[in-house]
Amino acid sequence: MTPGDLAVMVKVGWHPKGTIALGRIASDIWVGPHWNPEAKRPETGFVDLDLTTLLPLDDPFPLANLKLLDPSVRWTPRMCGTEIPVTTAQNLAEIVGAGDD
Repeated sequence: MTPGDLAVMVKVGWHPKGTIALGRIASDIWVGPHWNPEAKRPETGFVDLDLTTLLPLDDPFPLANLKLLDPSVRWTPRMCGTEIPVTTAQNLAEIVGAGDD
């Protein structure tokens, strides 16, 4: 990830699951305290985001539609930083009406 890359935020922990935000990576990766005090490592990587499109948490772009958009992407990873093909992210931005792309 580098500044300027497309960013897609997907809610995966509870239903309804799906895309809740789009935007751009706004910083290089930086290290800080892990958000989970019980994590194996005390620190983890972060990036700053400039979010340009926000969708309601209770009405995201559905996970089932993401899987149809690009079945090769693991849309429910167990960690952050999953790479999504640029064309997939651009298509998603067009579908949800993201103003930045």
